[in-house]
Amino acid sequence: MKKFLTTVLSSVLIGVSSLGFTACKGVDGTGIDVFVPDGAPALAIAQLLAEEHNFGKDVNYHVVDANDVTSRVTYDDMNKNADICILPVNDASKLLGDGSSYKMLGTVTHGNLYLVSATDKVALTPANFAEEISGKKLGVVQMAKFPGALTKLVLSEYGVSESVTLQAVQPTEVAGDGSELDYFVIPEPAASTRVSNANLNLKQAGSMQELYGGENGYPQAVLVAKNSLIESSPEFVSLFTSAVASSAQWLLNDGVSTEEIFNAIKSHYPDPENTMPAFNKLTKSVIKNCAVRFVSAADCKTEIKTFLTKLKNINPAFASEVTDGFFYINA
Repeated sequence: MKKFLTTVLSSVLIGVSSLGFTACKGVDGTGIDVFVPDGAPALAIAQLLAEEHNFGKDVNYHVVDANDVTSRVTYDDMNKNADICILPVNDASKLLGDGSSYKMLGTVTHGNLYLVSATDKVALTPANFAEEISGKKLGVVQMAKFPGALTKLVLSEYGVSESVTLQAVQPTEVAGDGSELDYFVIPEPAASTRVSNANLNLKQAGSMQELYGGENGYPQAVLVAKNSLIESSPEFVSLFTSAVASSAQWLLNDGVSTEEIFNAIKSHYPDPENTMPAFNKLTKSVIKNCAVRFVSAADCKTEIKTFLTKLKNINPAFASEVTDGFFYINA
């Protein structure tokens, strides 16, 4: 049966190709290759993974380690690069910001960074943050990456950069008991994992999303596509982005279990049996905390530009300003 379905699908693709709706050559030599980092960004396309959406094309989905995803858009040979990819917005700005090879289709996540602390510490809100965080020691998981950049930006926005001591930490060092640090910045799902461990005496003490942008958070992970794919298959790109937008609602549907979501992501690892998943314990609460929501490039262009400029002003190494050509505006 599998061989029969493969033959039928191949025939359909050939027929579609003859009508001028051709697939781009991907990293495996054929089809369209979609790469996403494990963790919150993978949630953004979980429904597509679960249902193996192909939109009438040969689509290959790959969930890779977050540290590996930028390599999927930087090969000299464009045929080896992802056709579609999800990246942190700051990495996308530095690698693809001139729009010459890829364009941004939209933002898919809006922040998954949380403040945790020992249970006896004060909860941090926009109203008390500047006063309460001043003079404190703040541990940051992934200090050299996006979490560190965002933390420094938030401290700058509140005018307390000089009065807070920052220290890089590993997720396993985030604990309420025995720590010399007052608060920690840690991404989901690690934040919930640590807080749920009763032995660590931790609580969620605030949201970096709320501190920066209220309910809207900030643009964190973005969806990009090769210019060649956009030019040759605009219909496919439109269908794909619509499906990504729908996937955000699907995640929180009562009829969709967290096990189904987890298995959809895990089944697309390069080596599912020997890969340590980002989500050790996936719950609907964790999913909500990952702020998965698709906003088109047209609707978030100004926000993205403002955010990147702020990051760059904190440290030029954090981000680059992008050209108008970086944004895919579907007229």
